[in-house]
Amino acid sequence: MQNGGMRAVNLDQLYYIIEVAKTKSLSLAASNMHVTQSAISQSIAGLEAELGIPIFIRSRSGTTPTKEGTDIIQKALEVVSKLQEMKDGASRVSEMMHAELKIAAIPGVMASLVKTVSSFKQDYPNVAFRIVEEKSDRILDEIRHNKVDIGLIGVRGNEVPIGTGLVFEPIWQGRMVVGVWNNSPLAGRKRITPEEMKKLPYVLYDEPHVHDFVEEFTGVHGPLSIMFTSNNPYALVTVLRENLAGTIGYDFSFIDRSVSLNSGLTKLEIDGVEQPPIQLGWARAETNKGTQVSKMFIQRFKGQIQLGNLS
Repeated sequence: MQNGGMRAVNLDQLYYIIEVAKTKSLSLAASNMHVTQSAISQSIAGLEAELGIPIFIRSRSGTTPTKEGTDIIQKALEVVSKLQEMKDGASRVSEMMHAELKIAAIPGVMASLVKTVSSFKQDYPNVAFRIVEEKSDRILDEIRHNKVDIGLIGVRGNEVPIGTGLVFEPIWQGRMVVGVWNNSPLAGRKRITPEEMKKLPYVLYDEPHVHDFVEEFTGVHGPLSIMFTSNNPYALVTVLRENLAGTIGYDFSFIDRSVSLNSGLTKLEIDGVEQPPIQLGWARAETNKGTQVSKMFIQRFKGQIQLGNLS
């Protein structure tokens, strides 16, 4: 509605005066806004006429705001900021109504991941999830080929090289430990030595970092007795429950698995073995800045860990 014959100020005029104030140049502002200098000049002149005050002083040295113009530009910034907030809010609502998040994760933390999905779905029921369980190296490959949006992986030391097109955000640091079932004679222990480790048979999850640890251990302390290797965690649990073998894995995976398997698994710290720290974290493609849904989901998962609820 018009008031006293004054025409409504349009948004383009606000964007133009903000850009001119920032660049102190009509020509540079026009270039940045992808319009002609004549168009931006006429638009600002029209706004000045509507308001009845000069917004800029134009000179050979540049275009600078007047005292009154500075106040107008500040109000324009506030309007544009509020408009952006409104757009962002609408975008978040729209995204949450139609979003799909594709996640890959290593098996050791799958139970915690599912709990986070369940919690997230209670607040955002329209978000669809696709979850796959893979080895860390396979997850990185799927991220590179855009088959998943984010991946929860384990990394030894600084294993993810710079320049691979990947971004890694660590959220938890752990080490390799030995796991035995609670009916094992070792279940009352908290630590185990290399010599004691060599007396146990093992069933291993088919994960490159586990194989690396076993290979390095063998090179320094001698071979371990490996009963079998499998990518099926339930096959490993069957053997562990029967107290036929122990296993080796990330300590964060045992924290997660011990609860998911009715607290039947005990972890033993390994004495006398040097090993690089292993980090649990989220990986994504460098070109993928992350959707609002993925950022919120990662924050939810991190919050559970910080509260001691990884398991």
